[in-house]
Amino acid sequence: MKRMLLLLLVLAAGAVQAEPTLDEILDQNIEARGGYEAWKSIDSAHMTGRMLMGGGIEAPFRLWFKRPDKVRMEFDVQGMTGVQAFDGETGWYVMPFMGKTEPEAMADDQLKDIKEMADFDGILVDWEEKGHSVELVGTEDVEGTPTYRLDVTKANGDENTIFLDQEYFLEIKTTAKTERQGNEVIVHTTIGDYKEVGDVIMPHSMEMQFEGLPMTQQLTIENVELNADVDDARFDMPEAVTSGE
Repeated sequence: MKRMLLLLLVLAAGAVQAEPTLDEILDQNIEARGGYEAWKSIDSAHMTGRMLMGGGIEAPFRLWFKRPDKVRMEFDVQGMTGVQAFDGETGWYVMPFMGKTEPEAMADDQLKDIKEMADFDGILVDWEEKGHSVELVGTEDVEGTPTYRLDVTKANGDENTIFLDQEYFLEIKTTAKTERQGNEVIVHTTIGDYKEVGDVIMPHSMEMQFEGLPMTQQLTIENVELNADVDDARFDMPEAVTSGE
């Protein structure tokens, strides 16, 4: 009997040890994406694709990244081009289809979004240096796929939940909770169509669902150029053109 109890205890201890730790899961995630060094070797990127918005509107987009923390997105709607950009310090936009034909600085709520977009590596890479906290909550089923659930509290106080496929350790879904103009906004993003680009693996499909609203937004990336020649000036906010000029 004692031997049987000892055997059961050993087996139970082995089962507990078999469960990966948070650090092991995060290491597996970055390795699945190509490895830490491969990502850090990327200084810039240029992406093109299409965005499907509410009402069946399809908008071609162009996206540029450059370290550190620079991003610019352009998208075409009804013959007009919208721009959202961040130069590492200032976020700005041009939205002609909303009557915003001159560049304007972003408000604080908008800045949170564009700063997160500028984080080319993603929330989980160097999360401690960025001031985030990450907790391994456990396992959870996401539409039939076993996942590891990670709860993230970002340095700015926003909350994210990230679901990693247990087999491949890649993100398949995220839930982001933030505050905009005093209202809580929750966005669920489904991530997929991972493809090899150079030495890294990147998703090429993202679908965003805004909780409580019927609207969805789908992004399909069609081409990616890594370490593209991107001038810093592309991210700078241009001066507004005064009337009469």
